[in-house]
Amino acid sequence: MQIRVTPQKVLLAGAALGAAACVLAVVGALLGWWWLVALVTTALLTAVLLVALDAHNRVRALRATLRTELDAQRGAGRAAPTTDDVVGTVRALQAQYTGRLDRLQDSVDAALRRLEDRG
Repeated sequence: MQIRVTPQKVLLAGAALGAAACVLAVVGALLGWWWLVALVTTALLTAVLLVALDAHNRVRALRATLRTELDAQRGAGRAAPTTDDVVGTVRALQAQYTGRLDRLQDSVDAALRRLEDRG
């Protein structure tokens, strides 16, 4: 018979161990056994530190894996831009910039005409 370990079971086991450790610490405090309280507290803090380090390492590994996969997908589906692509992009940006400058000039001229009509 094989026991199946799932993340939910691991979480429940960790919560049960943490609760048992807390009960043990409270019992130690009630009995005045401060060495037991210190021992249980140290064990709990060490467990928290190990879980945090494990989570940090998993996130770093996932980032590297995702970066590798994304780079592979980007490189596979996209061809290098040609000179015509670059020239076309520059011309489109130039047209947009010129259009904005023309609209700005029109609005400045209109504002000057309004000032002259008032004045």
